Amino acid sequence: MPGDPDFDAFVRERYDQLLRYALMLAGRRTDAEEIVQEALLRCLARWRRVPADNAVAYARKAVYHEFLRTVRRKPPVPLAEYAEQLDVADFSRAVDNRHHVLAVLQQLPARQRAAVVCRVVLDMTEAQAARELGCAVGTVKSLTSRGLARVRELWGADEPAAPGRRRP
Repeated sequence: MPGDPDFDAFVRERYDQLLRYALMLAGRRTDAEEIVQEALLRCLARWRRVPADNAVAYARKAVYHEFLRTVRRKPPVPLAEYAEQLDVADFSRAVDNRHHVLAVLQQLPARQRAAVVCRVVLDMTEAQAARELGCAVGTVKSLTSRGLARVRELWGADEPAAPGRRRP
């Protein structure tokens, strides 16, 4: 119901976290903002039935499902177009790495990307990621394994150093 104070407080407290999650999935801020907005509208419609101790997981799952709906509706952004957005200015090494990670993630299939984000970025256990993505633990393992192998393949030696790692 509009104006629900509990929901308003939840959105104020968790919006940035949900937006970061959607950004890692979608790759572009405008897409991430749309995904979070649609997911929160869906959450609002069911908010009274959501257990308070499960609200964050419920909202993240709504973001994930909205991301999948978006992927099915929109064609992926061509990497060349995305790369042009990144070359706008000369930022610090950390920002370059972040943009490179986002560009590499965009090349993964949607479910692999979601599994990698859940396991690596959000630091979820396999069981938590399985609940989040609505699949079996074995599926999370295989999606994450294939996704990380592809990330390593795409990272490239001439690109920015992986966060937390030094080049030889």
